[in-house]
Amino acid sequence: MPLLSVEGLRKVYSGGVEALKGVSFSIEEPSLTALLGPNGAGKTTLLNIIVGVTPPTSGRVSVLGRDPWRDRRARALIGFVPQEEGILRMRTVEENLLTMAALYDVPISEARRRAREVMEYLGLTEYRRRLAAKLSGGLKRRLAVAMALMHDPKVLILDEPTTGLDPGARVSFIKLLKGFVRDGKVVLLSTHIGEDAEACDDVIVMHRGEVVARGAPDELRRRVLGLKTVVELITSKPGVVAEVLKGELVRVGTSEVVRVLLEDAERELPNLMSRVVGLGVPIDEVRIRKPSMSDVFMALTGQLLEEEVVGG
Repeated sequence: MPLLSVEGLRKVYSGGVEALKGVSFSIEEPSLTALLGPNGAGKTTLLNIIVGVTPPTSGRVSVLGRDPWRDRRARALIGFVPQEEGILRMRTVEENLLTMAALYDVPISEARRRAREVMEYLGLTEYRRRLAAKLSGGLKRRLAVAMALMHDPKVLILDEPTTGLDPGARVSFIKLLKGFVRDGKVVLLSTHIGEDAEACDDVIVMHRGEVVARGAPDELRRRVLGLKTVVELITSKPGVVAEVLKGELVRVGTSEVVRVLLEDAERELPNLMSRVVGLGVPIDEVRIRKPSMSDVFMALTGQLLEEEVVGG
């Protein structure tokens, strides 16, 4: 029996907007799985249906064989961390945890024991008497996860949990989630950040309400891009370079970067660089790397995740 499965999920909002177009997948064993896609891909709608917040137009959800829309006991198997964290800002960390436990009818003695365990696991013990409003962004995120764990769910679902965290905090947070997998839980998170998906066991790529690919990060790289190498060039005249090299001009942070995919970097790179030199355009930096999950998404859909296409 799958730990979590969705079958043919469709969601059509008033006005005929189809947010989900028959999404199906299953998770058979404890794992860290990413739903990867940009804003508007349908990720939040999908998660809200799974946890029993938004009703589907059609299709079925199963959590350990139970449908959250037909069996309320199934919802007790799920812990949910939404984008807008349901933290009580003027309550302490410990009070937030005990309040959440009460919502699931956890006896007070068990709730206190569980709160101690969860705070220790998530590094919150020293902040247990601090008001949630005074926590840093990273600690608030940990508190939101702790609250979702107070009833010891089998499935933990998080909607864009690393948004707003700095790169170091994102890495630490993903490592934390991997610990829950070792404890036997299914962890399903949505993200538009390629690096987050890179660190997961399994990646489900979503685009415009559909699943367009699924697999482990290395498997997706091989299947979608083969053994291609990514070359990125930073120059004062990116438009000229992109046109000559037939590369894609993308915005990464505040810079415009020319991105080119090479089938055989060892053979093709010298020729590419000679063409650049022939333009008489100074190149400030050349980056050579293996394809990322952002590159995989771009190859599958023609669109980028975090960056903005500015031309080419």
